[in-house]
Amino acid sequence: MATARLSLQRAVDLLALAGSDGDEEHEPGSLAELVAFCARATVYWAELTGEGALGDGAAFFAWLGNVEEDDEFLERLHDEVADWERRTGRGLAETVPRSWESFSVEGGLPARAVRAVHRLRALHTATRTRLAAAGVRRWAARPAALLLGDVMGYFAERGTLEAPGRIVARIADALDEAAQDAASRGEPLVVLAHSMGGNIVHDLLSHFRPDVRVDLLVTVGTQVGVFEELKLFASSDPAVPQPGRPKVGALANVGRWLNVLDRSDPLAFAAAPVFAGAEDLVFRTGAWWAHGGYLTSCEFHARLARRVGRPA
Repeated sequence: MATARLSLQRAVDLLALAGSDGDEEHEPGSLAELVAFCARATVYWAELTGEGALGDGAAFFAWLGNVEEDDEFLERLHDEVADWERRTGRGLAETVPRSWESFSVEGGLPARAVRAVHRLRALHTATRTRLAAAGVRRWAARPAALLLGDVMGYFAERGTLEAPGRIVARIADALDEAAQDAASRGEPLVVLAHSMGGNIVHDLLSHFRPDVRVDLLVTVGTQVGVFEELKLFASSDPAVPQPGRPKVGALANVGRWLNVLDRSDPLAFAAAPVFAGAEDLVFRTGAWWAHGGYLTSCEFHARLARRVGRPA
């Protein structure tokens, strides 16, 4: 419930992630049920909040303030989504078969969703009491595996300057559009990238789009430092480091680079020891899965604003 009060979408993401860590062989069809439920909840969230632009959590969804227990939250979410679909005809209800309901527990909820909530609650309790670190590591390995898949897929299909891959082309187009918009408004261009997004943005600014001027680059929970040490970027120079040149040169097209990491985040790495011009900032998310706790933290945004306001 604490997560949902901050961000309903983050709670849905956690529900999907926790529920996917099951035995599909002994629970046939249940993963599809969970995916359908989470997809409908995501459409509900995105349509009402403008994909988060209008607000999130209990500050936006008043009904979250009246829910106390995790199981009650799940039931209420199901009812709110179903009611919204009936009233508006929006969402996936009309296009996605509701076959999952035939497998569900009383009330129309997928049984796997209920088990996922129980698993999340158990993991949270275990983390707080430090009695089940091994179980937490096992669950945390799931996002790490997903990140590894993203990494392998990106670098396998990155492409070249002459023929950029699909991901590079899509992000490059978005970056070009943002740069043009900032220039037309006479405003600075600020780019914030989380996790694998930071690696992609660095690849673009250092190789595919060195002509795009970014006034402030903020990478959060990224692996840019370790990827450079592994020489995975298109611009990576195997000759660095060397005596007299211990770090990779600063990005000429970036005015300031802030790299934020939580020391309890296993997927976040420092950048300053590897790159000239990078500033590492340590931020404690306080989240039991730190990697997903940065951007939903009001304190993170407040501290970042204060730091940006200071001279480099």
